[in-house]
Amino acid sequence: MKHKKGLAATLALCVSLTAGGASVFAFSDVTDEGQKNIVDSLKSKGVVSGVTADLFRPDQALSEPQGVQLIVKAFGLKNEYAAASAQNKISPDTWYADAVQAATQNGLSIPVELNPQGKMTREQFVILLHEGINTTGNYPVIMKYNFVKDENKIGKDAISAVQNLLNMNIIELDKDGNFRPDQSLTRMEAASMIFNALEFVDRHGNGGSAEPAPETPGEGQQAIVPEVTTTKVDDKTTKVKLTAEMPHPGYGLKIDDVKLEKDGRAIVLYSIVQPDPDMMYPMVITEVTAETDIPAGYTAEVQPSGK
Repeated sequence: MKHKKGLAATLALCVSLTAGGASVFAFSDVTDEGQKNIVDSLKSKGVVSGVTADLFRPDQALSEPQGVQLIVKAFGLKNEYAAASAQNKISPDTWYADAVQAATQNGLSIPVELNPQGKMTREQFVILLHEGINTTGNYPVIMKYNFVKDENKIGKDAISAVQNLLNMNIIELDKDGNFRPDQSLTRMEAASMIFNALEFVDRHGNGGSAEPAPETPGEGQQAIVPEVTTTKVDDKTTKVKLTAEMPHPGYGLKIDDVKLEKDGRAIVLYSIVQPDPDMMYPMVITEVTAETDIPAGYTAEVQPSGK
């Protein structure tokens, strides 16, 4: 009997971040007024709750299952096939199996295994957050490249998510301009990102802006950041290749200019080539490329040209 009570207490702690039912009283350990407003708003929507009736534990690290559960709760993702087994290697008997099923069915990048005690990294969370937002529709996003000091530490699959969420004002860099992708995030950090995301959806989604959301890259749908590869041509020349994925083969990628900086950087300015409006294209994700040469010894970086 004691074992069952202990197990119940452990499960209650694991799911407490996203359990429903909110108290009208503020948490005693959330003292910042801005953070109080965020937590109270999410609590009233059933997105978050405390680890106890009085404590939110804002500085506690978010676990991997809690992160998935939080995204599912925030965006109302449903498990339409409740009787189906959970994703590979995740037992259907675990408390987070339903959330994993719901996330997977809605196209979120859920790993084959989740570590119940594992801490979710900032990179893992923003990928899921970005995908969660995308389940609610298309939104206008400024095509702006943000300089991230530790971008070389961000995985290729996360670059677009980081850039988009920065342009949406949903996430922010630290005071030194770093994203810190490998660091775990706290319950308060996750709550703040979710709060900003829901505000963005409310402002620009079906119940928000009356303006239709752009549906094409280059008109604001996505801050597409091409992958950059370089190849030595000879002792004086380096070839730079930009690669990006587009919604269909009507789109292209164009290099508009290259700026050689005194610090050894070659800023490659690119733009998205729009499809011919009189043509019909199959809706197949297509890889597009563009190439240019730069002097040997320069380090290539990409930025949208704004054209």
